[in-house]
Amino acid sequence: MIEFLDAAPSAELEQLRARLNRAFVARYGIDVGPDVTSEVMTWAFEHQAELAGIDNVAGYLFRVGQSKSRRLLRWKGERAAFPPEPRPAGTGPSFEPGLPDALSALSEEQRTAIVLVHCFQWTYHEVAELLDVPLHTVRNLIHRGMKELRNELGVAR
Repeated sequence: MIEFLDAAPSAELEQLRARLNRAFVARYGIDVGPDVTSEVMTWAFEHQAELAGIDNVAGYLFRVGQSKSRRLLRWKGERAAFPPEPRPAGTGPSFEPGLPDALSALSEEQRTAIVLVHCFQWTYHEVAELLDVPLHTVRNLIHRGMKELRNELGVAR
């Protein structure tokens, strides 16, 4: 159980916020993801009693975030936005210039699973728990999503 009313934010609460932020950015992009995280954490604070008996708090809050995202998506656009171009040399890892558009073209589920596993090093089990789907569903999402990414980017395998 996460104690939201502590005077200082707990390490567990901060870890939950960070994990949810990664998941929401993976799903909705850099424009909407952080806003969804903020709204979900506010909702969680206001509904602590409801969260007390829940085993998978992160998964539950992820579902709350899906509902909260609808309003934000109407304001900011339906398509997930990712950084438009690689970082300047020497400022961090670079990536394929077509990757943001290719990621945006994937389904939300595929994009979420791929970004969490391949960018944030989440395990398939962690993604399955967050999305509240069976492990084989995560495997299929990643396999099919990576196939679409390779086709979109013209990468032979």
